[in-house]
Amino acid sequence: MGFLGGVFGSNRRQFGEQALAMVRENEVVARAEFDAGEFEIHYWTHSGEIGRINLNTVFKRTRRASPEEADRMLATFVAIGPQREGEEPDGWAAAAPRLRPLIRQAGLLGQRIEGLRVGDHTLWRPVLPCLMESVVVDWPTSMQTVTPHNLTEWGVDADTVFATARANLAGLALDTVAGYDPAVKGGMLYLPDTSGDSYAGALPLVDGWLAGIGAKAGARPIVFVAQNVGVLVGAEFSEQHVLRLVNTARQLFDDAVREVSPVPYTVDEDGELIPYRVPRGHQAWQEIRSAEATLISHVYGAQYEGLRADLEAGLTEDFAAKVMHFRKQDGTESTAAAWTDTVPTLLPRVHNVSLTHVETGDTFFVPWEILAGVVDLEPVDGIYPARYRVENHPDEATMAALRAQEGIA
Repeated sequence: MGFLGGVFGSNRRQFGEQALAMVRENEVVARAEFDAGEFEIHYWTHSGEIGRINLNTVFKRTRRASPEEADRMLATFVAIGPQREGEEPDGWAAAAPRLRPLIRQAGLLGQRIEGLRVGDHTLWRPVLPCLMESVVVDWPTSMQTVTPHNLTEWGVDADTVFATARANLAGLALDTVAGYDPAVKGGMLYLPDTSGDSYAGALPLVDGWLAGIGAKAGARPIVFVAQNVGVLVGAEFSEQHVLRLVNTARQLFDDAVREVSPVPYTVDEDGELIPYRVPRGHQAWQEIRSAEATLISHVYGAQYEGLRADLEAGLTEDFAAKVMHFRKQDGTESTAAAWTDTVPTLLPRVHNVSLTHVETGDTFFVPWEILAGVVDLEPVDGIYPARYRVENHPDEATMAALRAQEGIA
């Protein structure tokens, strides 16, 4: 009896661990991990390919198979390399129609796998604060992450890959706009895409999609990519409606197996995707500020782990400041990071910065905008989301001017 004959009716973790063992036996695989939450195998090959194999489909199919047949089905499903007949890329012409974009948190870009930075072996670009756009090749049983190496193989540039991936969602974008009715469900549209097959979470990247929703709504559109699958969209019908949208998205984010962002987004006059902002007196201001602070702490928190590991490994001499996420007495959520005098520090872009005298321990806070107005803060190359290298505090006159404007935003 094969292994699977003993786990049917058992838990998904055992199924995933068996799949992981099969993947690791493949000689082309350098490393593989099982993500129980996503029910996926993540793998890295010796040639630099990065991919994911979602196990939901094969798990369902093998329920009706004999133990021997189930073993064979799983082995075929998780096979990686030339033996995956019909699924291995055969040049640009084969890969192009299968390209799909993704919106993801950017905090893991600086972490290392087998000593190599994820960001150096993933094709990506910033798309929104703390978020990145990447591209995958959508094979029937797996997603292959596009890498810079693929560009050389295909003979195309990065802009072509990103543009092609977005264009491949044009049909879904048109259908979604055509089917959107602002009179239904209060103008709120949620596409859950629980299987991840449609890549609905990347619809905000498609030119004209969000603007089309806004045109049909007759109001400024608002979109959320709360989870790694699905998308929530509505419009600025009223402050109450905006608050309802924000609260709905926050619940999706909090319940997500893999969260992306609870922050609302819209488009500017040129159709570019931007964060949706409201004035402090708006009914949804507190909730939007909470979403922003949460995203900052999540993404910079993940980034911090990679930077700290580099410091401990002697790969850098800069101390990465940790993000503090807190709630003020008035209920406003905020973020802060510490700059201690004489300590080489990589500051994250947060709401507030504390300045501490290394000898006396004297500390005060200033909002980021105040600090940036008097200190020349330059982002460090190769780090995203941005961090700014600082070391010695400004001169006494500048410090006095900063202290005169101390406070917590």
